[in-house]
Amino acid sequence: SRSPLPVPFPQRSARQHQDGERALREARSIRAEHRDRLQALQEQLEQLRQQEQRLHQERLSLARQREQLQQLRDELCPGGPGTLLGTVPAKGPGSALAAPLVPGAQGLLPGLLPPVGMFLGDSGDPLASAALYGHLLLLKHRAQMDHDFLENERIFLESLKKRP
Repeated sequence: SRSPLPVPFPQRSARQHQDGERALREARSIRAEHRDRLQALQEQLEQLRQQEQRLHQERLSLARQREQLQQLRDELCPGGPGTLLGTVPAKGPGSALAAPLVPGAQGLLPGLLPPVGMFLGDSGDPLASAALYGHLLLLKHRAQMDHDFLENERIFLESLKKRP
């Protein structure tokens, strides 16, 4: 049986040099891939930080709006609960307006409430009070919708942070 002939030193050295060059190219390629991946992750992280900051600002805004709404309620309802919470007080011949102020309820003929600017003055008119209360209910509903949206966004952001 024949044993393989030994490879002369210059050829072996050249092959080892080529193998080393190939390994170096592969390592550089892998390093470039890792660098690109790291950059993409850093960009995503920055986007998440910016989104988190926007959500924080929106939460602060909602909190301020809630405070303003509560102040309006307190100003409109100094006599405590029952004055404006759910019904308009009956005053003489206008007692037909004392129907519940629930969307879809009979009484104030939905869609006939005056625009917001019409009841900014303090006229004492029950219809104006009803319109203001209806507007406040709408604001409360929108605030709740915003709150729900922000909560969903928070959950989504947390799920993004937990991904590998």
